[in-house]
Amino acid sequence: MQITKQLSFITLSVALLTACNSGNQFQAEGGIMDYSSHIVLEDTPEGFTAQIANPWKKNTLLHSYTFSTVENTDYNYIRNTNTIHVPLKRIVVMTNSLAHLMVELGAADCIAGVCEPEYIADSVVRARLANGTIVDCGNSMYPTIEKIMELKPDAIMVSPFEETGYGQLEKLGIPLLECADYMETSPLARAEWMRFYGRLFGVGAQADSLFCQVKDNYQNLCDMAAKTPLRPRVMLDTKSGSAWYVAGGNSTIGQMISDAAATYIFSENNNSGSVPLSFETVFEKAQDADVWLLKNSNSNNLTYKLLESDFKQYSSFKPFKDKNIWVCDVNKVPYFELTAFHPEMLLADFISIFHLEMSHARTFYHPLDE
Repeated sequence: MQITKQLSFITLSVALLTACNSGNQFQAEGGIMDYSSHIVLEDTPEGFTAQIANPWKKNTLLHSYTFSTVENTDYNYIRNTNTIHVPLKRIVVMTNSLAHLMVELGAADCIAGVCEPEYIADSVVRARLANGTIVDCGNSMYPTIEKIMELKPDAIMVSPFEETGYGQLEKLGIPLLECADYMETSPLARAEWMRFYGRLFGVGAQADSLFCQVKDNYQNLCDMAAKTPLRPRVMLDTKSGSAWYVAGGNSTIGQMISDAAATYIFSENNNSGSVPLSFETVFEKAQDADVWLLKNSNSNNLTYKLLESDFKQYSSFKPFKDKNIWVCDVNKVPYFELTAFHPEMLLADFISIFHLEMSHARTFYHPLDE
């Protein structure tokens, strides 16, 4: 029985370097963004530019965009040289976290279509799907091209993956905006991409203000957690098949555990993405952990009994014996929808779990049922 679902985006740490003779090397210096290392965003007299790093080819560019706020701007969509008129009025968005962010920023009217609506919890988007204002465009990996063509969107918001193209989408002549926020390796760096997205829809001021709130709340929580002398050891997730995919020490989740004044058991691993390890390797490192965090995608409530029935050796870990396992039911709470741009909400949960003297109402996690 598969109990948990690992979201394993394999991301690599990237630095942007200044333009050289080849024209495809850049440096993440200056610009608008303060935390993000995978995007350089700069204002221009006509609008703004965005340069996005390629995380799979170090020091190279994934995409460069020029955005113009000048009315009636004509453009020809040519990869890496296009100019796009903003604010965008109609878009197809392929990630639930971005759809929710657009609603929060007051840009819900710009959403013409979404992919995989079954994973969208936002009530505004779901209501508009029900009345036909927003169209279901199918699977994000294999979207329904005909529906997208009928919508005539100004742009399509896509998530880039290594060595994969966008198939028929690239032949439509519609700008593909590569949403690479998930490639960032720190919580605030990822959340800061909302400043880019806000400018796309003419709500840049709202996005800047929201990010300022997120940043301040996150940093205040870090300061509060830093005052505790305790540093519990934390392990994550479960094995999948023959491998246990663990988050690298340089991952967003690894940093967040540290920010919550705890010690991630794989903090010494320098990877920023998921790393497949054998059960024996994980057990050797994690058997004496203090806290175990799980994500459950099963429709049934997860219990200690079910966890042990899935794999008996789980009961050998100290958090199992101490009954200190916490679970997030991703089918019941909008974990992936909220945490991308609101890391302070997840950090608050972590602090409450790791330091019971700071306990408060949690958004995502609850104690594993007996």
